[in-house]
Amino acid sequence: MFDSIGSLRMRAHSERRVELDLARTTQLAGWAMLLIGLYLTLQAWPVSRYLVVITAGLALFGALLASLRRRLTFDRGDGVLRIEQRVLGFTSRAVVPLFHLRAVVIAAQPARDSIFGPTRFVAYVDKRVGGMIPLDESRRCASLLRMGEAIAEVAELRLEYDATATRAAAD
Repeated sequence: MFDSIGSLRMRAHSERRVELDLARTTQLAGWAMLLIGLYLTLQAWPVSRYLVVITAGLALFGALLASLRRRLTFDRGDGVLRIEQRVLGFTSRAVVPLFHLRAVVIAAQPARDSIFGPTRFVAYVDKRVGGMIPLDESRRCASLLRMGEAIAEVAELRLEYDATATRAAAD
């Protein structure tokens, strides 16, 4: 149900460029939480000051989600990956040369008694040195695989796909 909140979607795809953006549902959910939180805060004000703190926290989290922006652009022409993230008006940008990237990985993670159900799939870009660049996660791997294939094609990276989620790997 909440799988698309915070998910990346392909905004544009050509043979030389892939642009990924956050899904619109992230901003819509944020605005809904903000409005509900503000309404509940106004209703709770005469009842209890402690309830105001909780409902204002909901409104603040809604404002955070509503202002969240994330854009990744894989550009073969320029030979770089551009990452732009913005939260509450604060922007961070990074440029990573494509030759620093090793592979696009789509891997299954075993369920750990979570409320999100069984196996989850994660997609990330593995760098040659340093950590990874997270892309997305989902209960279904089809959309992640399409995204991974497009990125691997444009950035000329290897696509690693592991659909086996074992309990031993989680321990």
